[in-house]
Amino acid sequence: MANLKKRFNEIIGELEKNIKNKEDLDYIKSQVYNISLLFLDEMDKLAELNLDRLNVMIDREKELGKRIASMEKVISNIEKEMYISPECDFEIICPYCNTEFVEDFTDGMKHEVRCPECENLIELDWHDDEECSCTHECHGECDECGDSCKEDNDEEEMDENEDDM
Repeated sequence: MANLKKRFNEIIGELEKNIKNKEDLDYIKSQVYNISLLFLDEMDKLAELNLDRLNVMIDREKELGKRIASMEKVISNIEKEMYISPECDFEIICPYCNTEFVEDFTDGMKHEVRCPECENLIELDWHDDEECSCTHECHGECDECGDSCKEDNDEEEMDENEDDM
């Protein structure tokens, strides 16, 4: 900005040296000032417009940051629900001898484990198929299972009705 002011004063000085008529000099100086003010006003408008755009971008970035943080939280919760953490141990009760023991699943999901007491092989059901996970008999009218068991019960009733005929 200092260079602009210096250059402006040099131009006015050149005009004063080369124009001898006082009225012409005053007219030219006033027009140069008017043009300068016009350019400065346009520069101010552009700077204000850019500042407004920058503020909009900053607000959008903040909103996107909040959305990303929210999505990361949801994804983290989904990961916790869907995947067994590598440091996860499960308590298992042997259906043969009722021995309670802890099994380490750091190497991944197992579909069967051996009881350390009776050495019987125990099959593990991870609910891979879409069965009803209700702990009570809901007869298909349950919010817990998302009515997935209702279809199963309807099919069973149809089978029973066909058997009765």
